[in-house]
Amino acid sequence: MKLIPALMIAPVLALAACTGGGQDESGRGLVDRVAQEVRDEIRNELANENISLGKGRDGAPRAEITPQGDLLIDGKTVPLDAAQREKLLAYRGEVAEIAVSGAEIGLQGAGLAKDAMKTAFGALVDGEGTAGVEQAVKEQAGELEAQARALCDRLPALYEAQQALVEAVPEFAPYAEMDPSDIEKCGDNR
Repeated sequence: MKLIPALMIAPVLALAACTGGGQDESGRGLVDRVAQEVRDEIRNELANENISLGKGRDGAPRAEITPQGDLLIDGKTVPLDAAQREKLLAYRGEVAEIAVSGAEIGLQGAGLAKDAMKTAFGALVDGEGTAGVEQAVKEQAGELEAQARALCDRLPALYEAQQALVEAVPEFAPYAEMDPSDIEKCGDNR
């Protein structure tokens, strides 16, 4: 499974918000319904499908981690003992939690855009201007920024899980692409 396509849904949701209306018979907006479907799909995929590690460094073939804690390299299962499997599952868990949190932030950002456009349009139609809208959007955007910072705070645990896995399962080493600079770069945007 590649999470990037699922995470790319945020711009699509923002575009859908521009279409206005979008209420179905249950009263939920199109964007809200699509966002919930994306959340459910991401959680389902992370629980039930392999997480792709892609190709490793130096021409290493594609690798995946199964929900059961198997490491597949070029489609072949790498033999693991119980301790190695535990480390692999810990790493998979960190990746999954960060992916779900990142997707949620993207979906909330799309919801913020939808709400801001709806409120701004209403304020303009009513002749109220956009000053109040700007302040509300800034407050909500501040909440999203805090969530993004919290996501950065999770990277050290992911890095530690990766390093423990590299030490326990040498075959994983070509797929361990995170380094301390990734944590620092994430923090630079604070």
